[in-house]
Amino acid sequence: MKFSTITFTRLFCIVCAVCSNSIAFGDRPTEIVEVIYELPTSETSNWHIGGTEYETNDATSIDTDTKPIIGNLAIVEFETIENRNIATTITPLAISSASINDGPYLFSDENNQITSLTMQNGVVKKLTLPEPDELLIVSADIPSVPEIVVQKFHSTSPPSTYSMPKKLLAVSDIEGNIEHLIQFLQFHKVIDMQCNWSWGTNHLLFNGDSVDRGDKVTELLWFMRKLQQQALKEGGVVHVVLGNHEAMILANDIRYTHPKYKFVAKRMGIEYHNLFSEQSVLGNWLRAQNSFVQVGDYLFVHAGYGPELDSLQLTGQEINSQVRQALGPPAWPEKTKLENSLVWHSKGPLWYRGYFDKHSKKYGPKPTNEEIDSILLRHHANTIVVGHTVTGTIGWLDGDKRLIGIDVHWDTDGEGQGLLISDGKQIRVTMTETDAQLESISTSVKQ
Repeated sequence: MKFSTITFTRLFCIVCAVCSNSIAFGDRPTEIVEVIYELPTSETSNWHIGGTEYETNDATSIDTDTKPIIGNLAIVEFETIENRNIATTITPLAISSASINDGPYLFSDENNQITSLTMQNGVVKKLTLPEPDELLIVSADIPSVPEIVVQKFHSTSPPSTYSMPKKLLAVSDIEGNIEHLIQFLQFHKVIDMQCNWSWGTNHLLFNGDSVDRGDKVTELLWFMRKLQQQALKEGGVVHVVLGNHEAMILANDIRYTHPKYKFVAKRMGIEYHNLFSEQSVLGNWLRAQNSFVQVGDYLFVHAGYGPELDSLQLTGQEINSQVRQALGPPAWPEKTKLENSLVWHSKGPLWYRGYFDKHSKKYGPKPTNEEIDSILLRHHANTIVVGHTVTGTIGWLDGDKRLIGIDVHWDTDGEGQGLLISDGKQIRVTMTETDAQLESISTSVKQ
């Protein structure tokens, strides 16, 4: 075997079992995540687990300096050649299976019976809950959401347009990093120390990609849903805009999903995307959310809004409706025209990067001033706010005050930022500041 950073003898042979929610993309090896159960003491070139044989050879590599430990998880990428599974890369993880907690995932059947699936210390728990009359309260082992309130199973889609409140705070691309988000929202008095809504009639907007990459995705989704419920009671609004990664997990494209969740899905006996099926509370709620939101004269889409989308002459409500209808499997259907594929087309609102010179080859050409004006005129707006493309800080794209980028790193301590619109003023708020100025962001420099 080849080792990138450290050298082992052939002691990592029995590693993982096949994960049912694996996806192969073209020539990419299939990825599996499971528990390390055994470390052989002698050299070997094959092993058997669950009826499947894996082979190692001189091309097999361990590309990590994490020591393999029995009981921890590992990622194995393998290729199948002539019915032989050959490991290409083995990646031990510093994650103990016994440390993994996740859920709850709540499902409703045709008889309105609700079932709860959780993982506690690596063990799956399944409960059948009492049939609710009008309101069901489910205890959750989530610090920010100790109780989940299910008032009715089928979520109602929110409006596409809103009047501008006194204050609106927009963040983007949280990617499961709930700890930093909570710290940020508490600092800015959006939530109290018990993680409850405390912002009255103001608005909070998540501009897509709340899922994938991070290891607190489930907690974050329940937290966003809770805040949405609480804000509504106070006359406020929590907008949850769908991004490309929401669309991906709903369609079973889990390339960027944290290994923890691949393990959870395997143990629960369900493909990861089915944890967010139309029969699940979270899945039903996610599918009801918008991909286009207009608040006052601000347009919010996850990735961008280009002239190709503008040429379709769609209202915001029509954009949202078409995206909702296309959510869920399959991922990456055969290439079609934009009008038939708002979810998966590169120039749709979940993927478009045409504002950025560094992405012009695939998404360009960059819109002209006239084309941007046409988009804004169609919706009687002045500004488009996007995430999706990391800008490093929140600011105007190339100094154009019609275009604001808000995708910053939330996985790094102290780097979270939001766009605050307060009494008509645009303010960049950070983890420790409340009145920072927006900056001009170069769209040609890779962040």
